[in-house]
Amino acid sequence: MRKALFMLAAMAVVAAVAGGGDAGAQTDTISEQDKTFLKGQQETNLAEVSLGKVVMERATSEAVKELATKLVADHQQVLELNKALHQKLGLTAPEETSAEMKAKGEEIKSKSGAAFDAAFVAAQIEGHTKSISSAQKEISSGSHPDVKAFATDYLPKAQMHLQHSQQTQSALSSGETAPTLAQTGTGTTVPLTSIGLALAALGLIARRWAT
Repeated sequence: MRKALFMLAAMAVVAAVAGGGDAGAQTDTISEQDKTFLKGQQETNLAEVSLGKVVMERATSEAVKELATKLVADHQQVLELNKALHQKLGLTAPEETSAEMKAKGEEIKSKSGAAFDAAFVAAQIEGHTKSISSAQKEISSGSHPDVKAFATDYLPKAQMHLQHSQQTQSALSSGETAPTLAQTGTGTTVPLTSIGLALAALGLIARRWAT
């Protein structure tokens, strides 16, 4: 009886170990979805940094320059993280953006003045909408935990960039030129006029307290 129980226990342990090994191997597999996402995301980083630097110099709108500056800084950081992940997984990271992105960049650079600014911002809205969809697909359908974690971290950045781009487009459409404070982590902005009103209210309270 004891021998039979021992054999059953041993078989259960072997089955558990084998099952765990299979699950681990499946989790750590780099799927085509993972590779496609990483490659496309890195091509986006390369395009954003390259074009963003041009926009920082040529844009006529301060709001557009601010957007480009933010995009360059953020995508340069993500670029380095993406490159490191490629290396960790034994993959070769792209060093050039896609032909489609190159053509879009050249089209934008062929314009000037307000048309240049508007074209850049419109491209950001279109591009980051696609980036959000791509990250969400990787999170839901990807295989490798490191790639999925990378997509999870990148998603809120892409969402913030989309919101910033939409706000900039609205400002261009309305001719708004009033400066705003730098964006918070949620992408909201605080007009300087609101701060002035708050300071005035504090001054009024202080005078009443003093009397």
